[in-house]
Formats: sequence, structure tokens, C-alpha cells
Amino acid sequence: MRQFPKALFLLFAVMAAPLAGETISEHEPTLFDPYREPAQPLSLAPHWIARTRQSSNFASLENSNAGRVYQSPAQLSPSETTAPPRSMAPLPSPIYNGIAGPRWQWTGNRQYQQRLNTSQNEARFYQNKNQKQQAVRPKLDFYVRGLVMNKDNNPIQPLAQGSGGQRITTQDADLDTAGGFEATLRKALPDQTRGELVYWGLFTSGDSTTIEDVSSGIQTTLDISRLNYGSNGDPLANQLQVSQVSLQRDFQYHNLELNWGGTARGEQVTLEYLAGLRYFKASEDLAMQMDDFSFVGQDDNHLLGLQAGALLNWQPQQQLEIHAGVKFGVFVNSIDHQMRFQGTNGFVYSGSDASTQQLNHALDTSDVATLGQLDVGFTYHWSDRFRLISGYRMVGVTGLSLTTNQLSQDLADLAESPSVHTNGSILLHGTYVGMEYDF
Repeated sequence: MRQFPKALFLLFAVMAAPLAGETISEHEPTLFDPYREPAQPLSLAPHWIARTRQSSNFASLENSNAGRVYQSPAQLSPSETTAPPRSMAPLPSPIYNGIAGPRWQWTGNRQYQQRLNTSQNEARFYQNKNQKQQAVRPKLDFYVRGLVMNKDNNPIQPLAQGSGGQRITTQDADLDTAGGFEATLRKALPDQTRGELVYWGLFTSGDSTTIEDVSSGIQTTLDISRLNYGSNGDPLANQLQVSQVSLQRDFQYHNLELNWGGTARGEQVTLEYLAGLRYFKASEDLAMQMDDFSFVGQDDNHLLGLQAGALLNWQPQQQLEIHAGVKFGVFVNSIDHQMRFQGTNGFVYSGSDASTQQLNHALDTSDVATLGQLDVGFTYHWSDRFRLISGYRMVGVTGLSLTTNQLSQDLADLAESPSVHTNGSILLHGTYVGMEYDF
């Protein structure tokens, strides 16, 4: 009886061994890890196929029953839903349904790499988007410069001379030095283009001079030989002997531009080109007082037209930039011209008292004018937004009506047939110093 439990245990082990082997053999094809290749069988079956190279759910299996194709259970008819014999090869894993060839290793590292690539692509996308937005973002720049300029190329016209040899000419009350300022508002536009509004002007109280002669021996040097004055028609030259002569001259120069341009950039060189509308005003007044007689002339030139230009910037160092710019335009000059010569008893006139033509007229006319501008200077980059600038500017204008140009002829001709001479020209030149700031 003591050996009975041992015998019973051995009998149970002998009976259970075939059943366990049959169970494992029947179900071993379904043992797989979905994140690895389908598991190999625990025991090599005679018709086991190691890898399946099938791109669909249909699997053609080569075994002892050659020619028979096994489908997925959903596609089998009811009569074929019975389990295949143990000797048949298992169906391919439903986890993989790809193209023919080795299966891809779907591991945790692969999933992490996919997430990392996605994050990097999104980061590059938003970075490029922000760079494009910054590139086309409108930028507003404001420039302010102080101007100190004077005027040249004006004809010198004698006006009066005393008995002692003292003289007065138009140069004695000329524009020696005038101060002003320049303001520029510039807005950056897409595709390296820009629009800008520029104003600069010179402001002066004018200039004056005076001569005296106690012997009343001052006479005018203007051609007044055919002019008369008074009700009796007496020649003006006989009456125009004075003791004091004063000359006052006033000047105004204003410039307004509306330009559109673009930029071409190199490693150290930047070329800015522009085209636009320009308005330029040049006004000169002359007033000469000779005791009771006064001679007044005034000319206003309003130039409006088109211009083109370019500005070259060379930056040899990080903070230093050298620039040179040129502008040129053709304009229509609208002229307002006034001239009068009068005393306490009325205007000076040409002709007899019965048929007089007074030297008192106001004319409006127009002509073609040109304007050219040249700037040379340097810019110091104090910071990314703040800059200091200095340079030298020349502005030449032709086709102007100036009072000094009208006085070179017989004043009687101006009284008999008033006309405007538009052959005047001026040259403004001087320095500018200022600062620029980017908003």
C-alpha cells in the first residue's frame, strides 16, 4: 500500500504527456508577439513555413495538400470553417499585411523616431513661417537731418553807386548760409521694396545791406534812361539822386518727394534705386529802397515732375558705412513773377503822360526745368536701430526765373512788353548731420 501513491502518480504522468504534446502542437502557430516577427514553433513541423511573403490576406501555402489556398475565416464558407489539420502550415499573422519582403521591425524605437521626426518637421515649418513673416513685415524708419547750405552761381547785378565810390550789388545781400532740416519717413514693403516720403527745406530771414552819401550823390546803376516819373513826364534819372540806399533780399527753398524703390544686396554693398514724384520751390525777393523810391521784384518757382535715382552703400566695417547717391528729374516750372517801381506820386512809367505803360506787372508762365542732386557721406551704426549720419550735398537747378536775371536789360522794355526770363540757375551746397532710427 505504501507504493500505491507513487504508482498512481507515474500512471497520471504517462497519460498526461501525450495530451500536453498534442495541445502544444495544435496551438503553437498562434503563439506570437505582435511587436516582433511571428514566433517560431516550439517543435519543427514538417510543413512549417518560416516567413510569409504575401501582400494581402490570401496566403498560398505549400504543404502536403499542394494547390489548396487557405483564406481568412471571414472569407471561408461555413463548410470550410473547421480547423485545418495539424500538419498544415499556419495562416499568416494578421498583424502584418504589407508588401512582399522582410517585415519591418515595429519597435518602440521606431515609434519614438517617428514622433521625433514629426516634432522636428513641425518646428521647421513654424520656423520658416516666422522667418517669412518677419521678412515681409512692414518696417517703419524715421530719419532727421540738420542742413547747413549756401547758394552759388547767381549773377552779380550792380544796383546803386555813390559819389564816393561805394556800391551795392545783389551779392552784398546774397544767401551766404542758411539752416534747415530734412525729415524722411520710409516704410519697408514685401520683395525688398519700399516707399518713402522726404521733406527738406532751408529757412532764413534774408540778408540786407545799406550805403549812405550825405551829398545825395547816390544814383542807380540800372538802365532807367527811358523811364519817366511824375505828372509832367520828367525823366526818372534826373529825379533819382538820393542820400541812402538799402537792399533787402529773402530766400525760400522747399523740397518734397514721394518715392518708390527697391534694394539689391551684396556681401558688403547695397544698391537702393528709386523713382517718384518731386516738388521743389525756389523763391527770391528783392526790395531796394532809395529815399522815396522803391524797386521790388519777386519770383516764385514751383517745380513739379518725375525723378529717378540710386544710392550706393558700402560697408567696409561692421559699424561704418559709406554712401553716395544721385537723383535727377525733369520738371514743369510754374512761375509767378512780380515787379514794380514806384515813388510817393505813383509808378514809374515808359512813354509820355498821355500814353503811359507803368512798370508794375504780375505775370504767370511756365517752362521746363531740371534738377540734379548729389549726396556723399558716411553712416555710423551706433546700434541695430540707431545710426548717426553726416555728409555733403549739392543741388543744382536750371530753368528758373530769378529777379536778378530780369534786371540785366532796359527797364523800359519791361514796362512796355513785360516778359519773364527763365534762364536762371542756382547751386545749393552744404553739409548735413543727422540721426536715423528704425521703429
